[in-house]
Amino acid sequence: MKEFRDLFRNIGLVSSMGLSVVIAIAIGVWLGLTIDRWLGTAPWFFYLFMFIGIAAGFRNIHLIASRELRKSADDERS
Repeated sequence: MKEFRDLFRNIGLVSSMGLSVVIAIAIGVWLGLTIDRWLGTAPWFFYLFMFIGIAAGFRNIHLIASRELRKSADDERS
């Protein structure tokens, strides 16, 4: 039973990482396109905010992974 619980927990963790990256990039792209439309500066803000979104997505993965590693290390010590 514990194996199934761990399996579903890991699937949820990987899914949340993927969604985190996709949402961060989508928000960056949307914001960049919106600013470009307002200021008529296409494609500069699009690229800028797309790269910011990519960086934010990878930062989210790093935060989630480090939190889970810390949690598993604490569980092993207990």
